[in-house]
Amino acid sequence: MGLEAISRGCEIVYFIDNSYDAISLVKSNINLIPEIKDKCVVLYSEASKFLNNFSDFVWDYVFLDPPFKIDTKIISEIFNILFYSKIIDENSVIIYEFFFKRNIELEIGNFEIFKTSVFGEKRVIYLSK
Repeated sequence: MGLEAISRGCEIVYFIDNSYDAISLVKSNINLIPEIKDKCVVLYSEASKFLNNFSDFVWDYVFLDPPFKIDTKIISEIFNILFYSKIIDENSVIIYEFFFKRNIELEIGNFEIFKTSVFGEKRVIYLSK
């Protein structure tokens, strides 16, 4: 999704994952398109750790695509960090992809859903403050 965002005009994309395999795949894909390298930041990190330490700018979009079986406590923490941090504002959009049977009401906290899309067994919601 990050590479697609760059192809549509995004200035910079941060790819954050705690899977070496996922990070390696992202790096390989970026290396196939050398002209986008300076628009990509690829980091091996837990999302919550990264978010707690980031303060460089306010993001327009945050795309969350955790494993379908992620613990509710972990994803709730991520949403909580996002809501109370200064890295998003009322114009930022959070895009969250998850397994359609997941009860996300406890996870998203104070965010408001303004759009929902369904793709087979996955659901994508769009949220704002």
